[in-house]
Amino acid sequence: MIQTDNRPIYVKLADQICDRILLDEYRKLERIPSVREYAVSQQVNPATAARAFEMLERQGVIFNKRGLGFFVAESAVDIIRKIRLETLLGEESELFFSRLAVLEVTPEQLKEMYANFLVKQ
Repeated sequence: MIQTDNRPIYVKLADQICDRILLDEYRKLERIPSVREYAVSQQVNPATAARAFEMLERQGVIFNKRGLGFFVAESAVDIIRKIRLETLLGEESELFFSRLAVLEVTPEQLKEMYANFLVKQ
């Protein structure tokens, strides 16, 4: 069975911005595209992009300088990693580990698969 991403579009947009921060495309304390610019680049309604920015602002990933736009928070990378780790260990790991159990993957096999993955990265 193929799982599809059923998350709201604004959450996906927020994740894309977070990815760009983690990849150092958007650096800490630097201005990011405006809501309008981002909406155009992603071909979404500006209200949808605004919701993504609001979510990231509430999380402390970005901040608004009135009249200047949104900027990446100094601690954005740490915040994103913390949120994503909590999500991974909470919601996503249950499905992952239940599937490993059904497939009878041993801890040793999992360790080897992860080590091989890291080598490829």
